[in-house]
Amino acid sequence: MPEIVDAFEDGGQYFGIVGVEIRGKSRKFRFGVSQSGYRALKRVLQLRPFDSLPGLKHRYYFAEAYWKVEDSSDCGMKVRVEQGKNGRQVDVRVPKELLANLRWFAELKDFSEAAHLSEVAHSRSGEI
Repeated sequence: MPEIVDAFEDGGQYFGIVGVEIRGKSRKFRFGVSQSGYRALKRVLQLRPFDSLPGLKHRYYFAEAYWKVEDSSDCGMKVRVEQGKNGRQVDVRVPKELLANLRWFAELKDFSEAAHLSEVAHSRSGEI
């Protein structure tokens, strides 16, 4: 499952950071998103389905379940939110372009397929 790590704006352009694990190795990639995709990622990163526990951070994963939202160009998808040993899946509405990007990351078989993307060592917030 790709991990949704961060979303940010830089000079009027919008980006997401996704972590991918392939055969036991992890890498994080920056990819461009629309403003609506950026807003959707920010909503995901603000999900708090558990009580706040000091010292335990939330982690967010594209759970690879998705559907078309009726009478809309948007889609729905499931996000797995983890905090410590707790995990819960949450439904989120996203633009279809963002869903297509996350599906692409989920289907990566080799990091060479993402060679055109910028690899990042950590998120802009400094988390690894």
